[in-house]
Amino acid sequence: MADEPLHERMEQYERLATEANERARERDRVATDVSDRLAAAISTAAEETGVTIEPGTRSGDGHRFNVTARLDSAALVAAATRTLPDGFVVSHVNDDGSLDVEWTGTRETPSKREHGAILKAIVAEETVLDEDGFVESVPTRARVTDRAVELGLDRSDADDRLARLATLDVVDLADGSVYPDENFSRY
Repeated sequence: MADEPLHERMEQYERLATEANERARERDRVATDVSDRLAAAISTAAEETGVTIEPGTRSGDGHRFNVTARLDSAALVAAATRTLPDGFVVSHVNDDGSLDVEWTGTRETPSKREHGAILKAIVAEETVLDEDGFVESVPTRARVTDRAVELGLDRSDADDRLARLATLDVVDLADGSVYPDENFSRY
């Protein structure tokens, strides 16, 4: 290589840089397509799930009324589990309501990952925090498994996956209740 003229090395560099840029543009096009298709799958799940409309407060003069639209995030995760393409799973429901969708690295999505996502969404949805961010109340283990069954999971699968989430320190099972644990936001 040291014997090769510098202008030939620069030509090689430019050729490789052009190829790398073309590959990066293609990678970005593929990623955009994947993102669009995932958004469409989640949109389908959201349409299936719908929203709950709850009456809220009204102004003292009776001219303004507050109505709250709530999305059942656990039901959305369950519906998304059915509508996402194979190999993708909802890995987390964020505080702002957005969903993290993860590629599992396999052609088929392992059912344990799907079940874990649904259980986490149930725990997140039913955990009440005070204004300082401290846990005020959490669901019972029975409530979590009952809700999971409502959303289509087999009871024994829900119980097994809940125990596994406890082993991974995602949840803490104590006194018949389910608490978010130290790894709750990462799994």
